[in-house]
Amino acid sequence: MSHSPPECNNRPISSSDTKPLEIGEVKSAKHSTTLPRRNGRKWSLRDIDIGKKLGEGCFGSVYLAREKESRFVIALKMLIKEEINTQERVQQIQREIEIQSHLKHPNIVRLYDYFYDKKRIYLMLEYAPKGELSKELTRFRQFNNSRTATYVYQLSNAIAYCHQNDVIHRDIKPENVLLCSRGEVKIADFGSAVHRPASRRTAPFGTLDYLAPEVIDPESSYEHSVDTWSLGVLTYEMLTGCVPFIGDSNVEVAARIQSCEFLLPDSVNSDAGDLICSMLRKTPELRIPLADVPSHPWMRHNAEFSLIRCTAALRDWEDPSTHCAQSSGCCSFYFTDPSSSETSSTVDVTAQPDHLS
Repeated sequence: MSHSPPECNNRPISSSDTKPLEIGEVKSAKHSTTLPRRNGRKWSLRDIDIGKKLGEGCFGSVYLAREKESRFVIALKMLIKEEINTQERVQQIQREIEIQSHLKHPNIVRLYDYFYDKKRIYLMLEYAPKGELSKELTRFRQFNNSRTATYVYQLSNAIAYCHQNDVIHRDIKPENVLLCSRGEVKIADFGSAVHRPASRRTAPFGTLDYLAPEVIDPESSYEHSVDTWSLGVLTYEMLTGCVPFIGDSNVEVAARIQSCEFLLPDSVNSDAGDLICSMLRKTPELRIPLADVPSHPWMRHNAEFSLIRCTAALRDWEDPSTHCAQSSGCCSFYFTDPSSSETSSTVDVTAQPDHLS
């Protein structure tokens, strides 16, 4: 079923549009200092201008949006209540809000707050101007050692932070990694995340290409190292342009994952291959600890560990002359402004800070 965004800028929102959240009590995220204080008043669609669609998920869509008073740009995730029609889905949304609202890391997308009305639940998320890593991989096909190592460094730190807070993401993949304007990446979409321990079997989660062997095996339990495996798959993909486990069917792919059967192309140097193999070990306990990833020889020789150097390297990484694909160019974003005589107003999304701590 297709759902349109609410016409929040073209009609008044009445008090009858809201009711108590139907997914149970959830601790609200603290407001970012970049958003105006609410003084006890809840957010509503009256406060927000809605722009272009950024993406689509299982229960709704994500839109570019702007808080009217501060003109602060966010990503607004709209979840359709009628799609959240089972207790399992209710618990999934609860977990997503509870987990993401408490994670504060420069390489994790912030959940600033949430609100709701009769038909939808709205998550106010940090906006990443350059979109999904998957689209960048499609554009360039593969990344060089420096760019890949820098992203692996940032992601390993963010995932380790999650694990320190007893959170397993369970769905690390290019679509759930977002790019920002200074060369940093941020982990997004905690819809599959759980608190540790997660040994109890639940409904299937994640994406097959990135699943660890113990997740596929119905007789096995799993722990936080499933995220390490997924990072290993992603590292391989960033360097080669394809995932390591390939087959003619899902059954064949699953079998190769469980046997840990993959090949390293000659284009992957020995140090990079060593790091990939250390993450893609069949036995979870033998996988490299995430805290040791930054000190791996390939990482030391290739990663940009400071944001300043990362930003400086961005131009080289994105130079179309060094890659096969062509640049897709820049985009302008427009929002309806009902208080203006003009039909639209342009927003400079590059002016928004990236909230690095």
